[in-house]
Amino acid sequence: MGYPKYSGLAELLKHDEEALRFFEGLPLEVRDRIAPKGKAVDSLEKLKNFAEALSGDRE
Repeated sequence: MGYPKYSGLAELLKHDEEALRFFEGLPLEVRDRIAPKGKAVDSLEKLKNFAEALSGDRE
């Protein structure tokens, strides 16, 4: 099962409540690092992948 695709992070968060809840639950540092990559974050799956990768960078 795939996730719906959007034009970027802003559209994803606007139209996908699950993605918005997930994003808002991330540490501010991780959100700040994802935001500049917004055009590449076009699905909840990619958002989760970016968050996991960035969270791992902090360890």
